[in-house]
Amino acid sequence: MTSPLKTTPPFGYNPHTAVPPAVVDFTPSKPSAATTTTTAGLVEQVKDTWAKVNRFRDGLNLSNPGTFEGVSREVKNTFLANHVFDGARCDITKVLSPNFQVTHSFAMGAAASPSTYNFGTAFIGQQSFLSGNLDTDGNVQARANYAWSNTNVSKIQSQLSTTPGHSMLQLEHDHNGQSYNLNLKAVNPSLTEPTGIFIASYLQSITPQLALGAEAVFQRPTPQQSESTYSYVAKYTGNDYIATATYQGFGALQASYYLRYSEKVDFGTEIQLITAGDRRDAVATVGGKFEFRRSTFRGQVDTTGKVAAVLEEKIVPGFSFLISGEMDHSKGQSRFGVGMMWEV
Repeated sequence: MTSPLKTTPPFGYNPHTAVPPAVVDFTPSKPSAATTTTTAGLVEQVKDTWAKVNRFRDGLNLSNPGTFEGVSREVKNTFLANHVFDGARCDITKVLSPNFQVTHSFAMGAAASPSTYNFGTAFIGQQSFLSGNLDTDGNVQARANYAWSNTNVSKIQSQLSTTPGHSMLQLEHDHNGQSYNLNLKAVNPSLTEPTGIFIASYLQSITPQLALGAEAVFQRPTPQQSESTYSYVAKYTGNDYIATATYQGFGALQASYYLRYSEKVDFGTEIQLITAGDRRDAVATVGGKFEFRRSTFRGQVDTTGKVAAVLEEKIVPGFSFLISGEMDHSKGQSRFGVGMMWEV
């Protein structure tokens, strides 16, 4: 009689073999040597790859392109947005020490605003910058910058206004690499509910002349509402000129060109196109800055019919006299102002 076939249980398991009761060990398990070695090897690979990228980037001999926000800074400096005024203005600056100064600013006779007085202070240190302003309406503005290193700068800007909805808090951090700039910004962030405006931008030098960048803006005015927009920029720097182009996600295109004609003559031009929905608007602006031995002249004209000019005459060292004028031909309006700047 043939003996019965003996079958070997799978994976060496024999159901007829007595199994001792399991002993539960509550001691926390430690990662095995193989897991630790694998993790350490992955970290080393990431470090080695990052080091190779940095060596390749350094070999290209690229320079820092600046910030995304200041990509058209040279062109804006030739325009009059921060220089034109009307009425009478007087700024008196007192330097109390090499690091500390105070400023008294008076403005009166302006058609669109009442007479105001502004008191400002500024402290400039090796790693920090502090400033504050207080006006007669009770509005307070403060700003603080701190440089953690040559590549990292943190900024805080706040405004307390007596007008509802005009108070503001802005937190910002700049990281300046050898060939790139990374900027993170939060405007009116709320800790109790996820609201605020959050902005992240990155600008990278591709060649010694060309830089490309992008910016993302996330807005959350209420917990139930949110919106995201994206912008892209290209900047080309020549020997004596800078050309930029910016596209914003809501259908706006902006192009600018800056020319340094000589050490004392700068020109800038900018065109803005808006194609959102059925809207088709375009505005072109041309400005120039001329520096003479004892004076500085700025002029600007745009396609809306607005012409403006500001002359700053240095009478003696520390004292300047200003004349500002603007004519809007399309609206039939004009503004005129005189001012003084005195440093004691």
